[in-house]
Amino acid sequence: MTTKPRNRIVVFRLSQEEYGSLLDACTRAGARNVSDFTRSEVLQCLDAEEGSSPLARRFALLEQRIAVMQIQLNDLFQGVFHEEVKQQQPTRG
Repeated sequence: MTTKPRNRIVVFRLSQEEYGSLLDACTRAGARNVSDFTRSEVLQCLDAEEGSSPLARRFALLEQRIAVMQIQLNDLFQGVFHEEVKQQQPTRG
């Protein structure tokens, strides 16, 4: 976070769909508000190291999402497995 005053304003227009996508991304990132999120994303792009292109960032994001899905699938399969084992156990009566 900077201690310098933020006295410059940048304005750009978005379509309704683009704005909706921006709000969704802001929510997913847990950002405080749209301005903070947008500023940090733009500055991150500017400060990105060589070789860390927007495409590389998108691939990294995809890899993260795939990892989350793998965990979710694993949890789902374990739940199904435990349910099958539970159903195979003889009932006490």
